[in-house]
Amino acid sequence: MSERDSKGKLQDRQVRKRESILRAAVKAFEGEGYEGVSMDRIAVIAGASKRTVYNYFDSKESLLRAVIEDLVEGQNQLKQIPYDPEQTLESQLAKFVDAELYMINDSSRLSLVRILTSVFVRNPGLCEESSKESPSQHANLASWLEAAAADERVSVNDPELAAQLFYGMIQGIFNFPALFFSPQPQSEHQPIMDEAIAVFLSRYRRAT
Repeated sequence: MSERDSKGKLQDRQVRKRESILRAAVKAFEGEGYEGVSMDRIAVIAGASKRTVYNYFDSKESLLRAVIEDLVEGQNQLKQIPYDPEQTLESQLAKFVDAELYMINDSSRLSLVRILTSVFVRNPGLCEESSKESPSQHANLASWLEAAAADERVSVNDPELAAQLFYGMIQGIFNFPALFFSPQPQSEHQPIMDEAIAVFLSRYRRAT
């Protein structure tokens, strides 16, 4: 076996081990809450030694940060929606809504978001730091709006502000209530989503 192959296999093992620790952390946070879980407990769930866990993450807070990064990255990948002049504005904005609902349309992710919310309420500094490290949640939609404006289909002076208003509306309708109450059945999302998009476009669609 060549040195390159050996290094590649070692890296693969390290990636798998890191992922197994992260999965264990998520399971522990969901089952026992962030405050009530120790690194020892996470090591047991991961089937690893405490020393191994600390080799990858130097504290429970750093583990939490990694969990947040993975969660945000999963959603951010869905938000990579290019502007398409051949599609309706409504159908394209619906994709941004679906990406935003990523946080609440799975019971495991919703449980984790609820835990993170409680942690952030107790530790606003951690929330602020995590927000700074995460990519702007508005950036992809703002870029989409710029492209739609260049195509003369919307009229938007401040794409970032418009994107912020769009997400504020969607989060207020869907995400925030789901944190404290039972989430709406997905079968009920469509008419509400359609109405929210219609309201947004009534402000920004370019008159023809």
